[in-house]
Amino acid sequence: MKKIIITSLLFLFATALIAQKDLMGITWNINFPTNNDYLNKTSFAGGKIEYRHFLHEKNMSVGLALDWSTYEQHIPRQTLEKPDGNGAVTSDFIAQVYQVPFTATFHYYFEERKRFQPYLGIALGAQYLEQDLYYNVYVNEENNWGFVARPEFGFIAKTHSGWGLVLGANYSYATNKTDLINSNSFKNWGVNIGIMFGQ
Repeated sequence: MKKIIITSLLFLFATALIAQKDLMGITWNINFPTNNDYLNKTSFAGGKIEYRHFLHEKNMSVGLALDWSTYEQHIPRQTLEKPDGNGAVTSDFIAQVYQVPFTATFHYYFEERKRFQPYLGIALGAQYLEQDLYYNVYVNEENNWGFVARPEFGFIAKTHSGWGLVLGANYSYATNKTDLINSNSFKNWGVNIGIMFGQ
C-alpha cells in the first residue's frame, strides 16, 4: 500500500512540474464519519495532494487527487455477532481505519472577486479502506477497495506571488464494506484547508 501512495505522490508532483501554469494543492483534511455504528469520532489526521489542469475556458479544470485519513476510536463493551451467524464476541474494542481515496476531479470556478474565487467540484474514483478491530488479544482485519464519489465546494484566496490559500468542504460516499458490523458503505463529511500553487 505504501508503494502505491509513494508512486501516486511522485506522479502528481511530476505532472505539476510539467504544467507550471496549472494548480497544485496540498491540504490538511479534517473528516467526520457519519452513519457508521462503530465509528463516529472526528479524524484530524488527514491530508490531500492534488493537481488541477485548466481547460481552454479557464473556468473549468480536470485533475487528480490523493487523500488519506486515519481514524481511531475506543468502543465500550458490547456484543458483536460474527457475519456468518456462528458465534458472537463480547468485549470492548479499539477501531482503527485507514482511508485512501484515489480520484479524478472536475471543478467549475465562479467569477473571481477581490482575489477570492469560489468553486464547485466532484471527485470520482476508487477508495482503499483498511479496517482493524482490536479486542482482547485478537484483531479482525478487513481491507478492501470500493467506489467513491465526493461532491465539494470551496474557494481559493489568491495572492500576487503565484500561490493562494484554499478552504473547502465535501461529502464522501464510498462502497467499502465491513462485514463484522454488516455495513455496506463508508460515509463522511470533510473540511480541508491548505495552499494552492500555480495559476
